[in-house]
Amino acid sequence: MKVQALLFDTRSIQKYIFSGSRLKTNIGASYIVDHIFEDILVKKILRAPQFGFASVDGESWKTASKALTTLPAECYVAYIGGGNALILFKEGVKDQRKDIVTAFTKELLVTCPGLKTGAALGDMDLSSADAFQDSLSGLYRELKENQNTIFPLVNVPYTGLTLACEVNGEAADFYDDQHLIAKNGTARFYSQEVRAKTAAAADANENLQERFSSHIGDYTFPTELDRLGQRETEADIAIIHIDGNQMGLRFSKCKTLQERSRLSCQVRKDTEDAFAALLDTIVAEYDSYKDFLDLEDRVLPIRPLILGGDDVTFICPARLALTYASRFMKELKPHFASCAGIAILPTAYPFFRGYTLAEQACDAAKTPSRKDADTCWLDFVILHGEQAPELDQIRDEEYSGALGDMHFGPYRVDDDNDEHALAKLLACSNAFAKMPVNKVKELRFTAQKGEADIHLYLEQLKHIGLQLPHIPGWERFEENVWDRKKGAVQAQTPYVDAIEVMDYRIPDVP
Repeated sequence: MKVQALLFDTRSIQKYIFSGSRLKTNIGASYIVDHIFEDILVKKILRAPQFGFASVDGESWKTASKALTTLPAECYVAYIGGGNALILFKEGVKDQRKDIVTAFTKELLVTCPGLKTGAALGDMDLSSADAFQDSLSGLYRELKENQNTIFPLVNVPYTGLTLACEVNGEAADFYDDQHLIAKNGTARFYSQEVRAKTAAAADANENLQERFSSHIGDYTFPTELDRLGQRETEADIAIIHIDGNQMGLRFSKCKTLQERSRLSCQVRKDTEDAFAALLDTIVAEYDSYKDFLDLEDRVLPIRPLILGGDDVTFICPARLALTYASRFMKELKPHFASCAGIAILPTAYPFFRGYTLAEQACDAAKTPSRKDADTCWLDFVILHGEQAPELDQIRDEEYSGALGDMHFGPYRVDDDNDEHALAKLLACSNAFAKMPVNKVKELRFTAQKGEADIHLYLEQLKHIGLQLPHIPGWERFEENVWDRKKGAVQAQTPYVDAIEVMDYRIPDVP
C-alpha cells in the first residue's frame, strides 16, 4: 500500500533553545520545540477547515500495536519524536502537502519566530517491512538535501540601523510595555523571538510541575539561574548534556511504523522515569543541601531544559553535577546506556558556549563507549574566564604536562571497578580533601613538571608523614604520579582531575 507522506523536522534545535542569555528564554524555547508538532501542526493546521480532511488521527500512533494495512483516517500522524513528525494521507485524498507546509511555516513565523523547520514530500510504501524502510530512508535523504539547499529566514533582518535585542542579538521589534520580559525598570525593546520564548516559559513551568507532581509535591523548579542555590562564593553552575548510545541504530532497525512509534514513546517514558527517580533522591536529601547551598524555600536545585527523548539537558549547582549525572545515567541504564558531558562555568558565563562545551564533552565520553555500546561514561570541562573555544584546545593548552596528559577522563559510571571509574575519581578527591590544602595545590602544579620535581614533592610528602591517596586500581600512579600503559602514546595521571573536582562534589559522598 502506497500513501502520500510528509516528513517534517526542526533544525538547529540547540541553537534555538540556548541562544538567549536568560534561563526563561531557554525554558520557553525548549517547550516550544517539544510541542510545535502536536499543538500547532496537528491541532491547528491539519484540522483547519481549509484542508477539509474528513478525519485527522493524531493519537492512535502512540498505542498502535498491529501493522497498518490501511490508514485509520484521511490524515494520519504516523509518529512524532526526535524533532521529527511523519504525516500520512489516505489513498485518493487530494494532495495538499505543499499547502500544509506553507500554512505550518507561516504560522511558525508568527507564533514561534526564529524556529527553523524543514520538510520532505514523498510516497510511503507500507506493503512490507523492507518497503517501509526504503521509503523512510528516501524521505530522510530528501530532508537532508533540503537542509543543504534551503536556508529559511525566520527573523526580521538586523540592518545595523535597527536596535539589537540585548538577549539574543536579533532585531528588537517588540516593545515590552507590559513588562513580560523585564519586570523592573522602564519598558524596553526586545526581539519577537524572545517575546515568544518568554511567553511560553509559563506554560513550560506548569507542564513540568504537573508531569512530576507526584514526585516533588509542593517543591518548585527554579526559573532563574541565580535561584539554583549556588552561594556567592561558589557561584558556578553545571550544564549537563546526556545522550543515549547508538539510538539512531536502534531506530533504523525498526521494521514497521508501529515499531518506530513504540520505541519513540518508550524512550520518552524511560527518560522521564529516570528523571523522576532522580527527583525522588533530591527531595529525600533536600535538607542536607543547606550545608553547602543557599536554597530558597522549597525550590529545587535542578532545572531540566530538554527532557523526553534520549537527548537530555539539565542544569544544577556545580557541586551536584557529578552526583546528579551519574544517578540519572544509572537509573536509565536498565533501558539503554548513555554518555554525558558536563560543563562547569560561572553563572554569568555565556550559556550557549557552556552548552556547546557540554556537548563536546559528551562526544569525548562517547569514544570509549564505541568499543562497548552498553557502557556509560561521562566527561567534564571546568571553565575559568577567557579560554579557548573548543574542548580539544582547552585540553591541549591547560592539561598537557611535561610527561603527558593531565586529564584522565572520560570516566565510567556503571562499573566502579574500571580503572577509569567515576567512583575512583570521587574517592581520590574525598581523600585529597582531608590533606593539607597547600600540599594538594602544590601537587596540581608539580604534576605539570618533570620527574625530578615530582620525585622531590613525593619525598617531602613522605617526610611529613603523608602519601598520595590509596585508591584500589590506581596503584600504578602512587609511586611516580604518572604512568604509561603498555602501548600508550603518552603517560597519564588521574590526580589533577581529582584535585579539580574537590570543589564540585558532595563531600565524602561518592
